[in-house]
Amino acid sequence: MTAKTQTKTARSPAKRDRKTAGKTAARKPVKSGYINARVEPKLKKSAEAVLDKIGLSTTDAVTMFLKQVVAHKGMPFPVKVPNKETIRALRDAERGRVTRFSGTTEEFFAHLDKTTR
Repeated sequence: MTAKTQTKTARSPAKRDRKTAGKTAARKPVKSGYINARVEPKLKKSAEAVLDKIGLSTTDAVTMFLKQVVAHKGMPFPVKVPNKETIRALRDAERGRVTRFSGTTEEFFAHLDKTTR
């Protein structure tokens, strides 16, 4: 065997891997698009705390959301304009004007029955 033949047949594993990598494994798309979004700092911090508990970064969550938008060809959840009653209830809740109930489900429904009669 000549020196020239030995060089061709004895490639380093790194060169062999680079040469065949593109043919055997699918390439992941490069993430190079940027989204800048302004949100309330409190909302951002609260969302990051929840995402951290489930092991997601904000980038992961936004990517998942955008993939769902594409899959659904629209918003991945219903978006509705709240009616007057819902708006009033939301404002009352924001101002702390809500009734709280502690007890079992059965007790809660019994309470509702008494108040709606």
